[in-house]
Amino acid sequence: MLDLSRKLKDELVIGDDTYQMNVSFNKVLKIMELVNDEQIDEAYKPYLVIQILTGYDFTEALTIEQAVITFKMIFDEHIRILSPKDNVTVYDLAGNEIKTKIRSKSLDNEKRIFSLKYDADYIYSSFLQAYGIDLIDAQNSLHWKKFNALLNGLPSDTKFAEVLKIRSYKPQKGDSAKYKENMRKLQKEYALPKDFDY
Repeated sequence: MLDLSRKLKDELVIGDDTYQMNVSFNKVLKIMELVNDEQIDEAYKPYLVIQILTGYDFTEALTIEQAVITFKMIFDEHIRILSPKDNVTVYDLAGNEIKTKIRSKSLDNEKRIFSLKYDADYIYSSFLQAYGIDLIDAQNSLHWKKFNALLNGLPSDTKFAEVLKIRSYKPQKGDSAKYKENMRKLQKEYALPKDFDY
């Protein structure tokens, strides 16, 4: 979640050394792909994640345990987006609790209504339509947290918002039989694959 009272400061401190990290959305998507890749040795994944973000190879500098701890710290502080299940209380500058409404990013595939991987076309076109941002041109510069804030704020007239509305549709009292049938067809057309990773 963005904190508008602070600049985004993405640094990795290991001992006395500080490494700048590039936590752009495309790098985080690469990390998600890497973490879900069963062809890559699990012990090597934390090293690759750290290298993707910093540009440095830490295979000689960190033990496996240190690399795993570093990866978890990076994930929690710089990548993870809060979901309603996290029950994290957020306060304003006066110390008052802020009620937040964050789209669910549950890991439960049955409850998720979008995939950053499979909905890439819809997300790309919606960013271009709503913000004039070409996500291909914004690689390595648009921060992951900014990307998520913009994704959550996409207007209802964008293709991505339309797809989410279709996928989350549940018949309501008063919907005509024709409308319900049309929505069922659209839900099949826009359905996510049964097994998707992110």
